Amino acid sequence: MSVPYYVHAGARLRRILRQKRIVILHYAKKTGLTPQGLYRYFSLAAIKREKLDILLGAIPITLEDFCNWNSLEGNSWHHGELLQLYLAKQKIKDKQLAARLQLSISEVHEWLDSAAFSDTQLQQLHHHLGLLPGYFMGPQSIKQEVNWAEAYLDKCMEVQQYIRKVSTLEKKINILEAR
Repeated sequence: MSVPYYVHAGARLRRILRQKRIVILHYAKKTGLTPQGLYRYFSLAAIKREKLDILLGAIPITLEDFCNWNSLEGNSWHHGELLQLYLAKQKIKDKQLAARLQLSISEVHEWLDSAAFSDTQLQQLHHHLGLLPGYFMGPQSIKQEVNWAEAYLDKCMEVQQYIRKVSTLEKKINILEAR
């Protein structure tokens, strides 16, 4: 029996678009929104049913598929999401990973958004974390915890949305202070 968990609708929608490699600009036009208007929905935990039906119809997926979305199912494994799960299990924070890999936080976030890592990225992860490249080809250890893995990935996407929002606000404040 699987345990139900709270679905952050905006984060789940963004993850689905990312996994299906849908371009935000084209998707926004299909839904009749501007890209900025669409990004507003990514930060909403609950989207009204009528609007969600419109947003899902443009993908196209059903509401049931949306609620039961499983990005870890199938042949293609999203490397960034698998890395997030590994970091959570090992209790490694993004800042710690950035320090180990000698990258900036924004570069680490780009890695976490990557659908597939390059050979050099896989070598760096193996060298600095001891993470074998085979982990990204189909980790059997997380299959029993798919619901919890999905919940964690939704939460990560939600947090990334807040980080982006704060970063944008900080830039605006810096511009205003510079005047």
